[in-house]
Amino acid sequence: MAVQSLELLYLLVRKDLKVRYKSSVLGYVWALANPLAFAFVYWVAFKYIMRVEMENYSLFLLTGIFPWFWLSMGVTHATRSYQNNASLVKKVRIPRAILPMSNVVQEMVHFVFALPVIMAFLVFAGGFELRASWLWQLPVLLLLQFAFAYAIALALATSNVYVHDIEHLVGLGFAMLFFVTPMVYPITMVPEELRGWFELNPLHALMDSWRGAFLAGSLDGATLAYAAGWAAALAMVAWLVYRRLAPGIGELL
Repeated sequence: MAVQSLELLYLLVRKDLKVRYKSSVLGYVWALANPLAFAFVYWVAFKYIMRVEMENYSLFLLTGIFPWFWLSMGVTHATRSYQNNASLVKKVRIPRAILPMSNVVQEMVHFVFALPVIMAFLVFAGGFELRASWLWQLPVLLLLQFAFAYAIALALATSNVYVHDIEHLVGLGFAMLFFVTPMVYPITMVPEELRGWFELNPLHALMDSWRGAFLAGSLDGATLAYAAGWAAALAMVAWLVYRRLAPGIGELL
């Protein structure tokens, strides 16, 4: 990526973060509040009502929900990135693929700043130790999830310029995927005859890798390769969609 594109990406992310937290008393705390609130609600519902018998269940939730929020919020916001920046697209000659990327990076920044919070929960609530393996595991997973999220975001953002229904379907799709992945229950609770289908879900491989790194300090090579293969396939599809549809973006906005 050219230096000018990196500078533009930095300026877009910085601008969006400033606008989001302008006049906010708590500021960035709100980025932590949403996943923490969801984790608390699901912890109560599944631990004490559904009675999921699982050791360190609260940590199981936290280590999955934070990366899930990065993925879902990044893609959801990116889907409308061209409409939200219509004047910029029409008046300035910029690499248009940068716009959905800025939304994914913005949510990635939130996640990176949330990592110390996750680690604090692991150490003080779960009795885990800080692991040296995180020094390479977390960057690998950050890059993998960024590639995964950006590929989906670019394809959806470009398509949404032509078919506006897509932006409404994205939220619904992530709501359904949240329970199919699975996120709030271990996959061992899925009946054996259906478990294979659940394991085919690439989002399960991605979230399971995060949990493996946080909770066990290890990454399963096959699971990681499966998620990386999907990321590469999605990147190819996104590139084809963007190459086909990008020339008409300015005219349709």
